[in-house]
Amino acid sequence: MKTGIKGIGSLLVLALIAGCECGPTTRKKNPKIEVLDDMGNSRSLVDFGSVQLNFKGLKRVRIRNAGDAPLTISKAEFSKPLFAADTMLPVTLAVNEENMFPFAFTPTVADQRETGTVILTTDDPANAKVTLDLAGTGVTATAVVQPTMLNFGDVYVGEMKELMLTLTNTGSNELPVTSATVMMAGADVTSDTSPLVKTLGGGESATITIRFAPTSQQVVMGSLEIVLPAGVGNQSIPIRGAGIQARPRLCFRFDDTMVESCTDGMGMALDVRFGALCDGLVYPIDGGLQCVLDGGVEPYERTGRMYVKNEGNTPVSFSLNITQGQPGRCDGGSTIDYAYANAPLAADGGSVATFMVATQRLPMMVSDPMPWETAPVAITYRARSSCRNDGSDLSTIIWNRQGEPLGTMRAPNSMIATITGASRLSNPQPNGVTFTGNNPAPQDVTLVSNTGDGPMRVLSVEFWQSADGGMMANQPCSAVDGGSCQWFKWSSPPTLPV
Repeated sequence: MKTGIKGIGSLLVLALIAGCECGPTTRKKNPKIEVLDDMGNSRSLVDFGSVQLNFKGLKRVRIRNAGDAPLTISKAEFSKPLFAADTMLPVTLAVNEENMFPFAFTPTVADQRETGTVILTTDDPANAKVTLDLAGTGVTATAVVQPTMLNFGDVYVGEMKELMLTLTNTGSNELPVTSATVMMAGADVTSDTSPLVKTLGGGESATITIRFAPTSQQVVMGSLEIVLPAGVGNQSIPIRGAGIQARPRLCFRFDDTMVESCTDGMGMALDVRFGALCDGLVYPIDGGLQCVLDGGVEPYERTGRMYVKNEGNTPVSFSLNITQGQPGRCDGGSTIDYAYANAPLAADGGSVATFMVATQRLPMMVSDPMPWETAPVAITYRARSSCRNDGSDLSTIIWNRQGEPLGTMRAPNSMIATITGASRLSNPQPNGVTFTGNNPAPQDVTLVSNTGDGPMRVLSVEFWQSADGGMMANQPCSAVDGGSCQWFKWSSPPTLPV
């Protein structure tokens, strides 16, 4: 009997073993602590920076549970009592949960950097103890300046730009400001800094306006110096800016001289005088470019060059309108007395040829080497009006500024070059003669003067008088009273021609 029972038991064990269905192998789930910075990188230091004395400064640290089981932070042990956790422990984080864990620093000594550590106790089996370094400095007050640099950039001469600056006491104690001074090499940066010179309570701010109004082309570098208590430290705010200006000038130089004439950079008018030249219609050109006049050699034409300069430190955009001459001539002709090297004739073949230089920039690039000048326009003047000073002896070049900001009136806004010439011709002017008394003495008289710049020949002289002494129209003496000159006669006649 005993043997049989034992055999039955063995069979039952075998049967149970044969009927067992074992599942897959299991793994224990664990939490995982991560201490991260703002960029998501691992963090080992918590720096509180500057904190007001006896004032609790907070710094929140990003802690994440990267495991697959809840994470518990049960304890935080600090090496110094100046540092503490600003939350109740323990703290539990669910899977993938993050928490901004608050730490506190309460300094008691001014201007002393304090360091320490905190050890976090967790249930992360791989990081049961996590150590973080701690640091901070106690100050009596905290001054924050915005902005930290006053950069005006480029400001046009004669214009103004304003910037605002704010000083804030972010601490809890009072912050006395002893002085605030703009330190500049020049007087173009100004400010009333008195609103800063006061005692700022905790959280209080003061704001001032700084102005830059350049009077010349310059680069300004300076600072705003704010004097604060020793425990806080003075503030030095850099000031930067540049005064810019385009100084365009219309210039002209004759080819037969090195003398240059230009507008002065602010004035708008340039007077170019070619002078009086031999008139090709009066003194026929014999194949040369000069005529013999009054025993001397005179030119039929003269040439020069017109160009634009920019003597500033910033580009200027402009257009150029060139008119070669005016219609209508005193001799009835239509030929223009001026020729421009790059000026096309009028489309209708008329007497006026005008062209525009499209809006361009001088210089195209600020890095272009100076002097900044346009290519010169060659101008030739030929006197061929056969009369003095008519429309064909006048030419103009008008320069106009383009593309400036609305509301600005930057000088010069426009400039004009007036170009004049004249034919070298005579200009006779009669001279009056007065006799008094019944028997006046003979007079040596100058009957006519030549106020022109060309020679004049007097070929004949006639006496004219009125038959009744003034009421009738003047007539030659030969036609009055049978040809006699009743009141005037030559004491000695002139030798003609003269």
